[in-house]
This record gives sequence, structure tokens and C-alpha cells, in this order.
Amino acid sequence: MRKFKKFIYALAPMAGVTDFAFRKICADFGADMVVTEMVSIKALDYKSIKTNNLLREESNALRVCQFFGHDVASINRVLKNEIFKNFDFIDFNCGCPAPKIVKNADGSAMMKNLDRAREIISALVKASPKPVSVKFRLGIDGNQNYIEFAKMCEECGVSFLTLHARTREQGYAGEVDKAAYKKLVNSVNVPVFWSGDIKTKQDVEFAKQIGCAGVMIGRAALGNPEIFSTLKGKKPPYSKKQTIINHLDMLKTLFKTERTLVAYFKKHLMWYVRSTKNATLIKQKILEFTTLKQIEDLIEEM
Repeated sequence: MRKFKKFIYALAPMAGVTDFAFRKICADFGADMVVTEMVSIKALDYKSIKTNNLLREESNALRVCQFFGHDVASINRVLKNEIFKNFDFIDFNCGCPAPKIVKNADGSAMMKNLDRAREIISALVKASPKPVSVKFRLGIDGNQNYIEFAKMCEECGVSFLTLHARTREQGYAGEVDKAAYKKLVNSVNVPVFWSGDIKTKQDVEFAKQIGCAGVMIGRAALGNPEIFSTLKGKKPPYSKKQTIINHLDMLKTLFKTERTLVAYFKKHLMWYVRSTKNATLIKQKILEFTTLKQIEDLIEEM
């Protein structure tokens, strides 16, 4: 079990979003912990170069690698990889609601069968060179078994738990069940992180009051890494324009072609400009961008 010396502000894992550059930027703005995009254990076992690139890490925060998968043999092989020396924790995803993940018996589907989940999490804890955490939801298919699931994880030896207090069926709709976090904190002896709808200092204060060890911030950080500085009451280290420049420059070292870089970065750019004047018109222009020069010219005009 891991006890944290201070309340933790973490960047939540988001597929196709929390690339190494964005994680570093969020750490610059005050994130105490950053989590990779969700990584397939099978893909790592197959030595996928694209998947290995997801594990590139350059931030100065606590570093977490998040997995999904259910093959114990793959887990045992993959966790011998030297790359995990770059991380402080291994997180196991039992909460992803995406249909393609759930249909393959991963993500939220892990909550359907606690005996099966116990086998996999126990194997992960045993094989991992780093402390293991688990991220999960209230439940799936109408069965809100998050307390039972959490206690099982604790028995397996995990270091901390992260609850996204929505069911699999809710996805990201509606409000999180705030009472569930308090109930979970009072039901286990490992640190609990609050994931879901953290946007304001009031949200953070409530999480602290009920005994959470930290918060994981996801959608509120899209195009807005300064949320970490804001929530901590600190001055941002650099401007929005410089943030965009830094993000793009770092990504230039990751993508092999201009076409793939432009296609990927356009969505980040759309998030970055959404609070600016004439945001709707600017977004329409961004959608039509096909070259790096178009992106750089727009940044220069900001």
C-alpha cells in the first residue's frame, strides 16, 4: 500500500490525448502525477513500435503507465521490460466503457467477474516491478459492485484505487455519484483517487474533505493544462501561445511524417483555441489545415 505525503493533482489517462508532450506540459503546470494513454498488454507483448511510443516519458511528475488486457502470460512477459524503470506505478484499467474494449472482456467488463479480475490483478501485482493501482467504475450491466470490487483489489495488494463514479452504461454522461467516493474511502484502507468532473477548487476541497488522496483531471485539462496551476493557486509557468508551441515542437520528434503530425495535432489545437475570440471561425479553419505551416502561421497570429 502506498501512502501519499500530500494531496495529489493528477492528469487522468485519455486515449489519443495524453501523449508524452501533453503529460510533460501538465507537469510543468503543476500536475503531481501523469498517466499514459491506455496501453494494450497484448500489443506490448507483440512489441508494437506504435504502442511502445506511448510509453515515452519526459515529465518530472510521478509517472504512471496504464494497461488494459487479460492475458496473464502476456502480463508476465511484458512486465520484464526495462522501460518500466521510467515509471513509478503501473495502473490497471477496469473502467474503460468503450464498446470495442468491453466486447473483448477488458476495461469495465473486468467488473463482471470478480474471480477472473482477482486472478489477473494478483498476477499483475506479483509480476510488476512497480506498485500497482486499479481504475474502475461504479459497475456494469446494472450491478453497482464497486465496493466489493475495491475490496478485492485491496486484498490483491494494490497500492491505490481510482474511482470514476459513473456506471459503464453512463459513459461520461450525467453527473458522477459524489456519495460513492465517500463510501469507498470509508470502505478500504488504501488511498482513493477521485476521477470525474473535477473542474473547480470547490470540487477539490470536497474531495479532500471526504478523505480522497487525490483527484484525476481529464476532460477539464483538454487544451487547458493551466487548470493545475489554477487549482493550486499558482502562477502558470508560461502563456497559452508558448504552451501550444512547446507541445507541437515536442511532437515533431515523435511523428515521422508531416501528414500524421498535422492530423494528430489538429484536435489538440481545437481544444487550445476554444476559449479564444472567434473560436468557432478559427476551429473551422483548423479543420481544413493540411500542412504544418498552416498550424505554425495560426500560432504566430495568436
